[in-house]
Parts: sequence; C-alpha cells; structure tokens
Amino acid sequence: MAYLDDNNDNLYKSGDPLEELDSELADLKAKLGALEADNKGQAPDIPEKTEAPKPDIPTPDKEEEVTAEDKKPEIQEEVMKKQTNKPAHMSSSGGKKPRKTSTILVIIIAAVLVIAIAAGSAFILSKLFAPKNDGDTVATSGGEKVTINDSVMGDIELDTVKGAEINTYKKENLVTDDNGYYAYYENGKKISHLGIDLSEFQGNVDFDKVKAAGVEFVMLRIGGQYYGDEGGMYEDTLFNTYYEQAKAAGLKIGAYFFSQAASTEDAKQEAEYSISKLNGKKLDYPIAFDWENIEDDKARTDNISGDQLTAIAEAFCDTVIKKGYKAIVYSNTSQMFVMYDFETMKDYDFWLADYRDFPTMYYNFDMWQYATDGKVDGIEGQVDLNLSFTDFTDQ
Repeated sequence: MAYLDDNNDNLYKSGDPLEELDSELADLKAKLGALEADNKGQAPDIPEKTEAPKPDIPTPDKEEEVTAEDKKPEIQEEVMKKQTNKPAHMSSSGGKKPRKTSTILVIIIAAVLVIAIAAGSAFILSKLFAPKNDGDTVATSGGEKVTINDSVMGDIELDTVKGAEINTYKKENLVTDDNGYYAYYENGKKISHLGIDLSEFQGNVDFDKVKAAGVEFVMLRIGGQYYGDEGGMYEDTLFNTYYEQAKAAGLKIGAYFFSQAASTEDAKQEAEYSISKLNGKKLDYPIAFDWENIEDDKARTDNISGDQLTAIAEAFCDTVIKKGYKAIVYSNTSQMFVMYDFETMKDYDFWLADYRDFPTMYYNFDMWQYATDGKVDGIEGQVDLNLSFTDFTDQ
C-alpha cells in the first residue's frame, strides 16, 4: 500500500515506510559509530544483523586535513533530521494518527451511547419511584386489549375503555376479623365497611344486635317490578319498618330496587317509583339499580341486549341523581363483563355480586356482595354480606 502525505503525494512507493526509515537510521548510526571509533583508535561496535554500508568519508587534501571529529557534528545532525522528519500522519509508534473524521465519528458514537444510557436509567428510575395506587390515586385503563382469566368464564378478552377506573384491590389485603367477617386494609388501615342487604323475606330483625355484631350499613329493598310480560311495580312491605328501626340503631342506610325494566322508559318509571316510596327519607348510601336475569322461567327481559341494558341502567341512575340521591349499579361479574358498555358506564358506581374468595373483575367497584349465606346476630336465617370500599357518607 502507498502512503500519502497531506498533499496526496506518494512518499514511499517500495513498501513499509517505517522499515525504510529504520534502515536509513541504521546506516547513519553506523557512520557515526565508525567516526567515534576512529577518534578513539578502535573499531566500531556494529551489530552483525546491520549491514549498513561504510560511510563515504572524503579523503582530505593536503592543504586542509578533515578529521573524524570534524565530521561527527554533521552526521549527528543528519541522524536527528531522519528521526524527527517522519510524515505528519504517522505516530511515533509507527501507526497512523486518527483522521479528523474518525475523531468526530467517535465523539458522535460516544454521545449517542451516553444519551441512550441516560434515557434507559431515567426509564428504570421512573418505574422504581412511580407513585403507587394507595387509595388516594385513581388507576385508569388506557384503551388496550387485556385478557382476564376468570375461574368460571375462562379467558375473557376486553377492549378496555380509556379513562375507566380499574380494580386495584389486592387479595392479600383482605382479612377475616374476630367476628368472622371480611375486612379490607390499605397501608395498615381498615378502609372497608361491613353491610347487609334486607328485604321482607328476612322477617323481624333486631337492628341493635345487628349493629353490635359489627354491621355498619344496611341496603333496604324499596320494591321491584314483576318479571311477567305485564310488568307492574310492587313495594317491599317491610321497607318503612326496617328504615325506622335501622336508623334508630345508628346504622347507615341505603336502598335498592329490583328492576325488570325492558326499556329506558321503564327504567325512568322504576326510578320515579323508588323516589316516591322514599317520600323524602334521607339516605346515607346510594339507591341501587338491581337488574337481574330471571333463571328457569320466561321473563320480559329475556331478550335485552348489552346496549339496551346499558341505556336502561343509565336512565335509572340519571333519574335518581336528578332527584338528589346517589346511584349505584348492582351486577354480577359475568353481567359486568359481557353486558355493560363501560364507555358509557365508566362514570357510575358499581356494586359487584361475586361469591368467590376474591373477585376477578377488571373494572373498579365500590361495593362487594361476597356472600349470600351470612349469619348475623339479630337475624333469623341467612343474609347477604357486603363490603363497601367507599365511604358514601363523605360524598
């Protein structure tokens, strides 16, 4: 390969320039050694492998004798020139000096690596120190697809709704208290409230004993609509009695209406009926829209689609809210997953019915009906047990 100087002129054409320089230097050093030896009257010490030609020392004329000592400075100067006048693009070790373009490329690569490392570190730190949901922060879904494994329904794929609150409850935070009832803790503090729901089927209830057993709130049935084709509203015969006795015992009170609405107009009528039966009574907890599928019989609601049910629930809740009461939608897990459109329902509270050890519901819920066979002192027979994760009295 030919080496080029800064003007692209060939300096060395025969081979490796370092070898040529080393050869020239060896020749000059041999000459210098010969002169020094001549000065001292002894033969120069020249390595065997160096076959440099003997220096061509001119013979002095008779008029002026030139000695070896006189010639020595000139040869030393020539040696120094050969040692220092290597091409500018060569280093003292015999390699090439980095070109300017190579230096710039190295700097660019180093800068990119530094930026990448910094970005990666920032991402990791953001994950490590990102605020966790501790009850004060609302977690929401982002419009992605998720697969939920449900022990009854199997794998369920959801197109999640952007902005909808998601379920952040953890099974390890659920404990059983001294009375055998569930309680839910966050950061070492109990945030749940124990409740029951009652209808005339429970008969006489001693609400003082219910309160002493640890129950904090009751959801009382106002009434319902018949599921036959003709429909029609009915009132729970013990609603008013339960209301007065529960209030006297110091329990918080909510209500629910058993719906068989087949249209939004039906739903509005059910809500108006509920408000009329309350007759101005104050409630601490919401009025629940309790729409259920009728099993083992023909019902007026058999062919209701998910979109229709969503519109029906919305109509009931909005009517209740306009009357100054809180509203909540009662639903089991499969109905929430399969029927309700959360693009519409994401702004409504939910009361979930799920009797397994812990719900697999993806979306957030405010109340959980976790048992239908509960036992509470003051009530004959079985009763539904509920946990409320929301303190509705603060709203």
